[in-house]
Amino acid sequence: MRPKIGDFEFGEVYGENEVLFLDNYSKYFYDINNSLSKLDRKNKMLVIGRKGTGKTLLVNVYCNAKRKNNYIAVVESLKDFVFHELTHFQGQDVSSTKYVPIFKWMILVNLAKNIVSNKKGFREDKIVHLESFLRSFGHVAGELRPEQTVEITREYQASGEVGIGFRFPVLRGEAKAKDGEVEKTKETKKNYLECMESLQCFIVDMLKESNKKIYVFYDELDDKFDATVEYKNAMISFLNAVVSINKTLMQNKIDAKIGAVIRHDIINTFSSPNINKIIEDNSVTLDWCSAGERASDSEIFDMIAFKIKNSTDYYNDLNGSNLFGKIFTERVAGEHSSIYILHRTLGRPRDAVRMLTYIQDEYGENTERFESSMFTKISKKYSSYLLREIRSELAGHLSDSEIDDSFSLLRSVKKRGFTPHLIKEKFEELKLGDGTLTLNKILSCLFKVGAIGNVLRRSKTDGGDVYLWSFNDEDLEMDPTLNFEIHCGLWDALGIIKPKLRQ
Repeated sequence: MRPKIGDFEFGEVYGENEVLFLDNYSKYFYDINNSLSKLDRKNKMLVIGRKGTGKTLLVNVYCNAKRKNNYIAVVESLKDFVFHELTHFQGQDVSSTKYVPIFKWMILVNLAKNIVSNKKGFREDKIVHLESFLRSFGHVAGELRPEQTVEITREYQASGEVGIGFRFPVLRGEAKAKDGEVEKTKETKKNYLECMESLQCFIVDMLKESNKKIYVFYDELDDKFDATVEYKNAMISFLNAVVSINKTLMQNKIDAKIGAVIRHDIINTFSSPNINKIIEDNSVTLDWCSAGERASDSEIFDMIAFKIKNSTDYYNDLNGSNLFGKIFTERVAGEHSSIYILHRTLGRPRDAVRMLTYIQDEYGENTERFESSMFTKISKKYSSYLLREIRSELAGHLSDSEIDDSFSLLRSVKKRGFTPHLIKEKFEELKLGDGTLTLNKILSCLFKVGAIGNVLRRSKTDGGDVYLWSFNDEDLEMDPTLNFEIHCGLWDALGIIKPKLRQ
């Protein structure tokens, strides 16, 4: 019996929810460009991509596979990390890497926590030492969060005591008494900087002795993102700390990895002498841009076909193109259905999943195909979703009021496109901002998140107009001298008057 479209498991819109709510999420994961195997390379420790490209899902699938092979493999969240607490650790250093020591400390303490929480295979006496040390952070039942390391370290340093630190067991070696018996380790009170080398050596020795493999990835770094220098310096320091600890692990031939997940647009705001070296040598980048000239060449459609085939055996004998023809209407609102979907996705799988699940919610139990009318009936709901997504991506780059002003400007246009002269007139009429928000800043930020694109006018003999979108080229910059197009996925939400053929 032919399945209904509601039987297809496209997953959740957001990766963290898919991990929480879909028990067999790895089954439906589409591995773009063999990213899982790339992440297995020793030097690959960063996962970079635009918002909504599947970074969180990738590292969770990766760690899930490692756990099945008896690795310690976890994804830690830094969404609750309070970056302004780092000012207590600045000292005399004013460089962009001034917070490297406290991040190394955080990572090492977190490694210790995960070792203690997965103690099988490690020496019992050394586990006892680590447990004693971790009690300084309140770790008694596996609930120590990464940000607590920094909070508690700050509290100790702010206490004003001489020899600030923790009741820390001697971790390097074991002193022997004259009769040859091993003496009990003594607790000493030290500053965290004095403890760091001994803790790192102790953890390295434990991993070497046990041959236990451990992978820890840090996600949700962008939750507290803002465009301040302090945030950028914190992130640059964090990435340098990740690279430093991984280098130590590799030098000791330990099968372990510390990883991080970070958005491409945030990375692009960093300025540091070695940041490009870190990114180019150590990252796996998720890029869903079409590899060919046709919309159907996009891997988003391979992902859709993959998920459908893993949801039901009914379509297993069909290739991607034939499968698409069976399940999707040929045209939607005057466009081929693949073009319609792709042009409204910002080149991201998240958006395609949201569009299709909106249709499933409305019609999934009663139909076997995605029909044209279904797409147009959910277009307003989808457009509102996309506007919220873009607003979310702008957060940090612009303040809330600046984001409001930016979309007020777009709403005032009413048409799908505008000239530099028209948008300047609208900007002056609306009297937006307090003088610090310039038209160029608005257009540049909207361009970077794909809300608008440039249009290069050309005659038909030269191939016709060219539409330039940042989601097709991360390095593309807005050209204020060219005409602009508002992304068609936003037309409903912004009250744009649509062309007759695009209703």
